[in-house]
Amino acid sequence: MTSITGAATGVSTGTRPTAGLFTRQASGLVRELGILAATGIALASVALPDTFINFNAGLTSFNGVEYYIPLLAGAFIWFVAMFAYRHLVEAIPRAGGEYVFLSRVVSPAAGSMAGIGLAVVFTYVLATNAHFFAAYTPFMLTGLGDAFHSHAIANAANHVGSKGAIGGISVGVMLVVAAFSFFSLKRVAQIIVGFIVLQLLAFGVLALLLADHSHSEFVAAFARYSNHPGAYQAVISAAKGSGVVFGASVGAMIATIPFMVVNYNGVLYSYYVGGELRRPARTYLYASAISIGLLVIVWVGVWALLRGTAGLHFMQAQANLGNSNPTAYGKISGLSSAAGGLGYGLALSGDPISKILLATTIPLAAVAVNIAFLACTTRVLFALAFDRLLPIRVAGVSERNHAPTTAIVIVLIVSVCFCLLLAFVNISNLVALESLFFALILLAGAIAATFLAIRRPELVTRAGREDVDRVAGVPTITWIGAATTALALFTIVEVLAHQSAYGKLSFESVTALVVVLAAGPVIYGLARGLRRRSDALDLSMAMRELPPE
Repeated sequence: MTSITGAATGVSTGTRPTAGLFTRQASGLVRELGILAATGIALASVALPDTFINFNAGLTSFNGVEYYIPLLAGAFIWFVAMFAYRHLVEAIPRAGGEYVFLSRVVSPAAGSMAGIGLAVVFTYVLATNAHFFAAYTPFMLTGLGDAFHSHAIANAANHVGSKGAIGGISVGVMLVVAAFSFFSLKRVAQIIVGFIVLQLLAFGVLALLLADHSHSEFVAAFARYSNHPGAYQAVISAAKGSGVVFGASVGAMIATIPFMVVNYNGVLYSYYVGGELRRPARTYLYASAISIGLLVIVWVGVWALLRGTAGLHFMQAQANLGNSNPTAYGKISGLSSAAGGLGYGLALSGDPISKILLATTIPLAAVAVNIAFLACTTRVLFALAFDRLLPIRVAGVSERNHAPTTAIVIVLIVSVCFCLLLAFVNISNLVALESLFFALILLAGAIAATFLAIRRPELVTRAGREDVDRVAGVPTITWIGAATTALALFTIVEVLAHQSAYGKLSFESVTALVVVLAAGPVIYGLARGLRRRSDALDLSMAMRELPPE
């Protein structure tokens, strides 16, 4: 237990805070997550089937996209970052992610910038994932209708696309996710692993369908599903007429790397629950390595099968025609162009089990990723409140489930508001820089790792040693942090260089990003001033101490 003297409010587990001596009591979080649970949180945060959404986004944003290099490059960037975060988790094995890393290594102001920014953006991401569930509900109903040979289910897909329906479905998803989140994190992780297994089964089914059918069989299956005898060639011809460029371009592959970086985003996120990992550094490293390796095998393998069975030119044609001229595409086929490989699986599938798995995998992934993201978001709020940047009640942890229940309720309320905004208001200009924000978060972690051994050597010096591990006179972690920083900067440059694909630097988008990032230092300045006046506590000194277990 770490204590800091001063007149302030204490934190207690599962009870109301009491006035008196400022004492950092036990946080109430329990170290009960092993490698499997941490791996589940990491894989759920990625959302396995979302790769088809990002495949589609790259195909429609750049001419001549091929995904082998971007997939491997994206994995490499996160693989290097994994070692940087591993050192951070080993030195500061606490909840809060970049907030706690930056506040303890760089400065409280920098940490608060990351912390508040993460809390806001992660809550928005929760809403967007719920919105994805709603947006893919028609695809799900179409697939289920096909599986059960039910025209009523299939026709229901035509009645869930209104703003009201999308808003209602997305809010319902958030309520279900919140209900799951009131279990202990260990139980939540077990639920998440179940969702991951279903997603992997869907990928396995898709891989078997693609491997078991020749290119000519796929052409025939697509024609049957579309009720158009020449659908395959008609899509390619219509795309050519629309000016779609076919083939592979090195420039396009490099420009698409940030899409794949975002594709893997979340693969390292078990560090947000670092305060609940058993043997944090080891658990984190194994979980992250397993997650990255599994994703590379699944995604690269599925892309190779898609290329061989459906064909690169057809995928480029379908994605671009469906995006630029949906009316023309709709006259050829009713198969969702945005669904990509999942849609191809539905066309090839001849049994109801496969159809059900493929139709439901994106909605199920949206639920799983939201359960994982809600856990990460509430731990950021918990860390902010524990350091007194938010009301201390937000850091309250239930004795029954060891979960920050107040934080869960706050995130639920805000995410529901975002869900309704997404359904009824066009806020695309405000949130256009989401990809840039995630690249900046990677940069924040990289900077914390770079300066960890320089500013806080006592946190990384091993027992019995007088100095940190060095290579060529420079701390080892500094080399790893610098490499991660360079890769994060490369991603940021690519995002900024291709604004039409990743989000334009409009007045609205820049203002929104600045407000989100500036809110943290402002809140920190206000909280620091209030603390000094009320109980003579200097938050900058208090935040130098590591949060307790």
